[in-house]
Amino acid sequence: MKKAILGALIVIALLFCLPSCTPTISQEEYNTLQSNLDNAQHKIDELTENLTALQANYESLQDDYESLLVRLKQSTLKNSTWAELKRFLEQDDTDTLPYIENNFDCSGFAITLRDRAWRYGIRCAYVEVSFPGIEGHALNAFETTDRGLIYVDNTEGDKIAYVEINQPYGTIHLDGVLFEYIACTGSPAEFWKPLTYTTHPSPFSYDYYVDYQRRSKFYNESVEAYNKAVDEYNKGSEKWSYSQLTKWLENLELLRQDLGTNYYEPLGVVKNIEAYWN
Repeated sequence: MKKAILGALIVIALLFCLPSCTPTISQEEYNTLQSNLDNAQHKIDELTENLTALQANYESLQDDYESLLVRLKQSTLKNSTWAELKRFLEQDDTDTLPYIENNFDCSGFAITLRDRAWRYGIRCAYVEVSFPGIEGHALNAFETTDRGLIYVDNTEGDKIAYVEINQPYGTIHLDGVLFEYIACTGSPAEFWKPLTYTTHPSPFSYDYYVDYQRRSKFYNESVEAYNKAVDEYNKGSEKWSYSQLTKWLENLELLRQDLGTNYYEPLGVVKNIEAYWN
C-alpha cells in the first residue's frame, strides 16, 4: 500500500515538473508563428479554390471539345457560292464592331465571323498569317463552289484578302472587287477620252490585286494631272476644253467608284499561312 502511494506521489511530482521541461517562447514569437500559420492556411485555401476552378474549367473545355467532335461528325455546314458569301458578308455586322487593342483585335474579328458563318450554315476557316519581323494577322477563308478559295479580312471593314507566300498581303474592300471594271489604258493625263472596260476571270486571285494596284496608281496620277490641267485652264491655257475637263472629272468619279470605298496599304510579305476549318 505504501509502495503504491509512493508511486502515485512520484507520478504527480513528474507531472508538475514536465511543464518546466517544455521550451518557452515569447508572446511576440507566438504571434509571429500564428500569423505565419494563418497566412499559410490562407494560401492553401486560395490554391484549393484555384484548383477547383481550374478543374471546373478543364471539365467544361472537355465537354466543349467532345461536343465539337460530335457536331463535326454531324456537321451540315456547306461551301457557299460567291453570291451567297457576299450576301452573308453584307448583312453581317462583325466588321462594324469596335477594335480594341489586346482585347478585340484581328483575332476577335476572325473568330466572331467564323462563329457567325457557322450559325449561318457556311463552312469557314480561321486563318493565321505570319510576316517576317512583324506581328502576324488573323482573317478567314471560305471555299466557294463556283469561285474556289476566297480569303476575307473583316477587321474594321469587309475586305477580300489576297494572300500568297512571299508576296505582300493585300486587301480590297468588298465593293471594289469586280468582274468587270474600267481598264485604265492610255495616259492618266488624257482621261477625258471614252472609257474602255475589261473583265477578269478571277477577282479573288493575286493577279487581280496586282492589277488593282496598277489602277489605283493610275487614278492617283490622273487626279494629279487633272488638278494641274484645271489650274492651267483657269490661267488661260487652251490645251483643254471645258467639256474635256468636265468629262475627265466624270471619268475620275467613275473610276473612284470602281476602286471601292477604301484603299488599304499592304501589311507585309507573307511568310506562312495556317487555316483551321470548322
